[in-house]
Amino acid sequence: MGDCSRRSIVVENPPAALALLALAPVLSGCDPIWSISGAFFPAWLLCMVGGVIAAVLIRWCIARVGVEPFIGPRVLVYALLYAACTCTLWLFFFSR
Repeated sequence: MGDCSRRSIVVENPPAALALLALAPVLSGCDPIWSISGAFFPAWLLCMVGGVIAAVLIRWCIARVGVEPFIGPRVLVYALLYAACTCTLWLFFFSR
């Protein structure tokens, strides 16, 4: 079949690894940027704020229905709820 050992890109092709390292600062600025009142905000920051708002609204609904006492470790559940809301907003608005 073949060799089952894995080799990293650095061992296989040092010039390619060097090129990736050189391009990393340039490629990190490729996220969508929105202008809000003249200030430029990265889209991920807006999704984080929207995620907080969505998680707070969902938490309010959960508490209103009366299910909150039955939720497991609340800190973990609400942190994951925030992450899910943030990622969902990102995918909804910025997936191509």
